[in-house]
Amino acid sequence: MTVDQSQVRTALDLLGPGARLDVSGERTGLLRYARSLITAQHGERRLRVRVRLERAGRVALGTLETLDPVAIVALRSRLNDALATLPLGPPLDGAAGSGDAGAAHSVAAADSAAPVAASAATLGADAADRYRWFDVVRAGLGPGVRLGGSIRHEVVDRVVADAGGLFRAETLTKASLQAVADTGDRSASVRLLHRDAGAISVTGVADRLRADLAPLPTREAFRGPCRLLLRPQAVITLLATYGYVTLGAAGYAEGRTAVAGRIGQPVTSELLTLTDDGTDPAGLPSGFDPEGTLRRRTPLIDRGVLVGVVSDRARAAVTGGRSTGHAVPAGWRFGADPSPSHLLVAPGTASEAEMLAACGPGLLVSRLDYLRVLHPKDTLVTGTTRDATYWVDSGRRIAWHPPVRLTFRMDEVLHAVLAVGRERERGEAVFMESVVAPALLIDAGPVLL
Repeated sequence: MTVDQSQVRTALDLLGPGARLDVSGERTGLLRYARSLITAQHGERRLRVRVRLERAGRVALGTLETLDPVAIVALRSRLNDALATLPLGPPLDGAAGSGDAGAAHSVAAADSAAPVAASAATLGADAADRYRWFDVVRAGLGPGVRLGGSIRHEVVDRVVADAGGLFRAETLTKASLQAVADTGDRSASVRLLHRDAGAISVTGVADRLRADLAPLPTREAFRGPCRLLLRPQAVITLLATYGYVTLGAAGYAEGRTAVAGRIGQPVTSELLTLTDDGTDPAGLPSGFDPEGTLRRRTPLIDRGVLVGVVSDRARAAVTGGRSTGHAVPAGWRFGADPSPSHLLVAPGTASEAEMLAACGPGLLVSRLDYLRVLHPKDTLVTGTTRDATYWVDSGRRIAWHPPVRLTFRMDEVLHAVLAVGRERERGEAVFMESVVAPALLIDAGPVLL
């Protein structure tokens, strides 16, 4: 759904001083499939309107799915009623002494950056394109292998604007393919995504899946410490979760994270360098955050040493008085703290074959699933392995391994990195736009099977 920018300006006029709008018009084309049969093929359109109204240090939030003036006026009335009953507090937008949220935008509104280019291939993709991708993978797998997953083409028109004069707009595109192949008792998966549908090649997906469905014996579950070789998609899930619970400025300032107060100190293996950069085309770039602040490259961990965290306007003091462009949407279901959005792990020098050889007897993990945080400050999580989990030895896969439930501290695992792969993959999380990561070889000890 295309956002009518004139309607956004009208809504701001109706809402009055202290108003900010975060508007997303979303268009999605979706193909779902299971057991090599199409189960759904449809399109979705949605308009999300998040309204923030601040006056005299009081803040009220509201949401709509329309920019219709009648609905805006009705919401304004409800927000004004809420503001009248709230206790007086300090401005939350970093604009000391001002009840007008627009005052906090004087620097941000003057910034400029090259817009993220929308992909013509993604904009023009249709149901026939999604079917062709599905058919190429299904045909390549051949008989005896079932295919499940989904293919999506997404277009999001974004506008962030406020009553103080800030007005930013961009169109973001994304194409993705999730392919899960199974033979009944074994499964393997491939995940591809890019802003540009034309940059995704599906011709090799079936070959990758068949290679991971190798006819190996299945061993009984191993118990005890062993080395782990985490493939890129497993690392993506691990790093997304670690970044979310650890690398935000609010938790850092309030002592709620494992790295609080540790700028300049080692927090992971010296083999790891981690950056958040919404401008890097290796990920899924975007131009600005829900406050309208431009994304900027933010070094986080440099060769194991903590060098920064991400911030929004309310926590800009933690990052030198300037937001890093990592505010989250108002009323976000994952919390209000600033959070990493575009994590990138620097590649290493090791090939997968070299890491397999260095692993010795151990576990090769292709994917982590249902990773849940048990204790944020201790970085304690639990999750399971999924799709193509193998027991390896002497540099090769020798057996399938049953799915494993893992409970571990993420900081201990990241301290135990023995090697970093040279090939990276792109991924995402429900609370993060993109993560780009290589494989990691983890020493025995932090994770017990």
